Amino acid sequence: MGEFKRENSLGALPVQDIADYLIAIGDVEEAGRFISGGVAAQGLPGYHPAYSHKGMVVGFIEPSEDDDLPIQPASSIQADRTLQGQRIKVTLDRFYVEAYPGLGEHIILCEFNGKNQIRPEGEVLKFAKKLSANDRSAAAVVNAPVFLGLTVSNDGIEFEGRTVNVRSRGSEAILGALDSPVFKAGLSLINTAQPALKPFVSLATAAIKTVESGTFNKQVHEFNLGLDFSDRATSTRLRLGTYIVVQTDANTWNWNDFNWQRGSSQLQDRRPVAGESIGFNYIAIGVSRFESPEPIRGRR
Repeated sequence: MGEFKRENSLGALPVQDIADYLIAIGDVEEAGRFISGGVAAQGLPGYHPAYSHKGMVVGFIEPSEDDDLPIQPASSIQADRTLQGQRIKVTLDRFYVEAYPGLGEHIILCEFNGKNQIRPEGEVLKFAKKLSANDRSAAAVVNAPVFLGLTVSNDGIEFEGRTVNVRSRGSEAILGALDSPVFKAGLSLINTAQPALKPFVSLATAAIKTVESGTFNKQVHEFNLGLDFSDRATSTRLRLGTYIVVQTDANTWNWNDFNWQRGSSQLQDRRPVAGESIGFNYIAIGVSRFESPEPIRGRR
């Protein structure tokens, strides 16, 4: 994989280029925070809107019925080796927008690449979903299937994702192709390679490339999530539960400062000085066991 590049994200651009983009999509006031007097500047000291971060931190939430759930660093959890060779379900459980470029409601393309570890060769997967949300709100998505029946190799799983701010006219119509029942339900996988998957992957790829070519459509964030069974201190381990991917460049991050509110399905800052805003864009990705649907009987 490695199709998504960090240098393509908006936050990786020079300050003047960020300002030019904001002006082009009609957010002149926000552009003014990056430039002064029409002359390129270094931007306001300490001004780092949520959409400008290029890095990420990953936390993990154990399945629980409690309302206030602690979050652990994904590198500190114990891997579940019983998942090796098993099939799992990957879902998009939450997509929260603290701030995205532009005014009003944001249209966002959320794209995932993966690989199904089946023999004799791996099967390339691509899934994309159109989302919409205002600043400081979550998109209307809960437990949305991304990959159903993904086979876990002995080395774990790996998939990458990215988000694209969609502002070019006509792009929403193209994204309508991704609202077909097949893409809405996620890519259902079986134990052997499926030639029928290739046309759907090709369709998604073509639609995404067309959207990507739009002048005012810009990648906001990319991430690569490798979940394995290694004992390395820097490894991100695989087990059943929820992974929280936060878009941030923070040099230090303490998950003890945050918890997950199960009832409202949101990340909360536990520090008493914190305000209502979490301050970061984030997504929640669920990993659970895949149960094959029962065959429909009585039909010929």
